[in-house]
Amino acid sequence: MTKAIIEWIPLSQGGRRQPPLGIGHPAYSTVVRFLDEPWPPVDTAWSLVVEKAESLGTDFKWIARVFFLVPEAPQESLQIGRGFELYEGNKRVAIGEICSND
Repeated sequence: MTKAIIEWIPLSQGGRRQPPLGIGHPAYSTVVRFLDEPWPPVDTAWSLVVEKAESLGTDFKWIARVFFLVPEAPQESLQIGRGFELYEGNKRVAIGEICSND
């Protein structure tokens, strides 16, 4: 199971009015951009599923289980320490970092 620390960007900074619930099936899914890769993507953009595990002192900071929406996505991309951003359309709504691969 891969986990990440995710910080949702508040509306006042161009992000979301509130974070998604992060529960259900799928909990939440949107386009991911890894910070060490070109943007916009050359070939394919991948969607990351985010399932809230716990809040870290605020509703806008979570530890979450993360995985790709489709199995053919580059699973090796989910490496500890790798930073990413989540996008809804062309709006950046969260930043995150992979923190464990159990």
